[in-house]
Amino acid sequence: MEIDMPRTILRILACALFLYGGVSAPAIAAFGVTRSGDRVVVDTGAELVFAVNAGNGDIVSMRYRDNELQTTESKGSQIASGLGSASVEARVVGATIVVSAKAGDLTQYYIARKGRNAIYMATYAPTLLPIGELRFVTRLNVAKLPDAQQEPDSNVGSPVEGEDVFLLPDGRTSSKFYSARRMMDDQVHGVSGSGVAVFMLMGNRERSSGGPFFKDIATQKTRVTHELYNYMYSDHTQTEAFRGGLHGVYGLLFTDGGTPSSAQLDTAFVDATLGLTGYLASDGRGALSGRVSGVLSGQPAVIGLRNDQAEYWATANGSGDYQIAGVRPGRYRMTLYQNELEVAQRDVEIHANATAQAALQAVVLPGTLKWQIGTADGTPAGFRHADLLPRAHPSDKRMSWTPVTYSVGSSSAGSFPAVQWRGINTSTRIDFTLGSSEVRGYRLRIFVPLTQVGARPQIS
Repeated sequence: MEIDMPRTILRILACALFLYGGVSAPAIAAFGVTRSGDRVVVDTGAELVFAVNAGNGDIVSMRYRDNELQTTESKGSQIASGLGSASVEARVVGATIVVSAKAGDLTQYYIARKGRNAIYMATYAPTLLPIGELRFVTRLNVAKLPDAQQEPDSNVGSPVEGEDVFLLPDGRTSSKFYSARRMMDDQVHGVSGSGVAVFMLMGNRERSSGGPFFKDIATQKTRVTHELYNYMYSDHTQTEAFRGGLHGVYGLLFTDGGTPSSAQLDTAFVDATLGLTGYLASDGRGALSGRVSGVLSGQPAVIGLRNDQAEYWATANGSGDYQIAGVRPGRYRMTLYQNELEVAQRDVEIHANATAQAALQAVVLPGTLKWQIGTADGTPAGFRHADLLPRAHPSDKRMSWTPVTYSVGSSSAGSFPAVQWRGINTSTRIDFTLGSSEVRGYRLRIFVPLTQVGARPQIS
């Protein structure tokens, strides 16, 4: 649970921000790190100066072009829901500044590279925090950064489901969850305002959980704060256990409103000299390459690797060739997906400084197909309202749900409901005709990508 600081403390912080802004303006573009009261102040030598609370490890100030972007509320930008108290240290390693905040067995790193408008980060977390999730939440001033790059989100409507989904006055629904994209598609996401933008570089995801298609919150907008997230682990429909170790490098990238530069996206400067606990250099890693086949034409062939320590993924090219680099040594379960549908598996062994070879062919389901509704790709794509479901609650006014009769051979897949919602659009009837010579035993396969509260299809 997060607890707001008393108003008296808020006034003290506001005064500290005012004083800091006044005394530090002449120091802009002077690369270095200093101690100012209860703050460790980092000047990136570009147009960004940020400050870390020396007592708890939160970021409490982010001044880009002398414009304070940190929220006006009392909470800082922080790992998890804050460390409470932490041992904070800073050191300069050549053209890089590393600020570390250690609490228990967790260490949060803030990294500045000389001349870049960026705060790079890494989180060493060998065990899962009691809160049950691992995330970094950046709390930004919503008045200065009101717009989300992905699906706009808002917490200003009426709650529909818990305190996470809201009904807006016009009948649309909104939620922080609708800002999510699949991990394999989400390299960078951000928020912006007039002449300024802040992006979250998701970076190295090898210690994440859930696989390439897992999605989690990217942004959340409240009346005073726009929250920008990197979720490294949560129980939001999670399918895997927490992976301990060094999460990242990830980071916050500051621009004048445009997309981040290639230099900002480059984290190759991070190496063993920075002293990050759990860091494994490229010469201690291996790779995997090969060719996959048998995936339905027109569907992407996605390759996933996973074990208890790490996970990786890649998409094969049109010939089925793929490569995954930078893999920690070990034995992995390799999975081939037809879009998001698992179609084959095998084990592979990865060694440092070597490239393993592995081919994999999709397994064809047994039997002769009589009829089919939609495409077996692990998603509800093509069904009714499937395009809206990633960004709207089923109760949204843009979706209507009624019981449907689907006639094989004449109905379109777009008339078949993407959601089976008990008491709202159930039951769904499927009509088909068999000739007298075709009457025999058949197997009905139903591909269900997601259920809630243990729901399962029932056939009658």
